Amino acid sequence: MEKKLIAFDVDGTLSLSRSKIDSEIAELLKKLLSTKQVAIITGGAFADIEKQILSEIGLNNKLNKNLTLLPTNGGGLYIFNNKWEKISGYKLTIDEKEKIINAIKETEQQNPELCTDPNYGAKIQDRNSEITYSALGENAPVELKQIWDKDFSKRIKLQNVLKEKLPEFEVKIGGTTSIDITPKGMDKAYGINKLIEHFKLIREDILFVGDAVYENGNDYPVFQTGIETIKTSGPEETKEIIRKLI
Repeated sequence: MEKKLIAFDVDGTLSLSRSKIDSEIAELLKKLLSTKQVAIITGGAFADIEKQILSEIGLNNKLNKNLTLLPTNGGGLYIFNNKWEKISGYKLTIDEKEKIINAIKETEQQNPELCTDPNYGAKIQDRNSEITYSALGENAPVELKQIWDKDFSKRIKLQNVLKEKLPEFEVKIGGTTSIDITPKGMDKAYGINKLIEHFKLIREDILFVGDAVYENGNDYPVFQTGIETIKTSGPEETKEIIRKLI
């Protein structure tokens, strides 16, 4: 079936972890935007999408009108109307944030392998509708991130502990070194449902492309909704997927 909207994850899909998309991905996205509605749905904040995606595709009213942004798994939804406008959003309460952050700090202290030295920037990021834990720090070099937890064992252990401490929240593995914690039900399936509601689509209208399409991965909830999903191994494979879509 001809898809009306193509949705993409960012880290590990369109770009390497916390990195800008390369010029080839940028050009392919622009070609896709010229004919299709495209959505970016990520655990990152809006500022991360600006840095990683928008700075590279540039400002083009016609193309931007076909682009929808869903930072923090749909905790915010942005459309373009001469500028980026947030049309829906959610914020964790102060008490919720404090509970999540305290649970992370307590868990880290109890697990020496998580206490890395040096740290590359903040390890806990408050994204308003989501708290993200980045084991090496948010600005760690990509090459270090890629080897830190190749088999996911460190993050699965961390995830299981945090699930016990925070049963009322979603705890998902994301990126290469991170854990995303959101309110219960606020995962990428939540973001997809926001798209369906906003554009009055049905599930068969959407194709999703992501790398973390595995049990407990932060892209897996999209697959569970029945949305057609392509699992990518990284930006190079994503380029081939976009070429076929164009």
